[in-house]
Amino acid sequence: MKGTILLNHYENTRQVEDEEKSRFLRGLLEQTFEGTPNVVAQITEIWGNDSVLSPAQKVKMREIMNTYHIQVIDNSDGHLKVFADGELIGEFFKCSYKMKKEPAQKDPKKQLYLEMYVECWSVFEESNNA
Repeated sequence: MKGTILLNHYENTRQVEDEEKSRFLRGLLEQTFEGTPNVVAQITEIWGNDSVLSPAQKVKMREIMNTYHIQVIDNSDGHLKVFADGELIGEFFKCSYKMKKEPAQKDPKKQLYLEMYVECWSVFEESNNA
């Protein structure tokens, strides 16, 4: 899946990236455990309405992932890989950015903006598209 997010040029891009990665991971985990309602309920309870997990929430999620042999590798460059029983089930690729200018905008602070390009993949997308 690919997508574009428009951001103000002064917006915290790292925070937006973390939120997108978190949204991707939560969706992937919920799809992975779709046939196990009690695990999905645990994920929903831990995650709640938060867009990014706190350290305490991460510890609880790690317990669930260890139980079901799910491994998440989050590289410092923004690339996230998710494995289940040693097999790759999803990836969130490093985001790229392009600075744009909208000269028609009267307010000079609003003329510059960023386009954030997001790309991710999961085994569930392939099975739905096949």
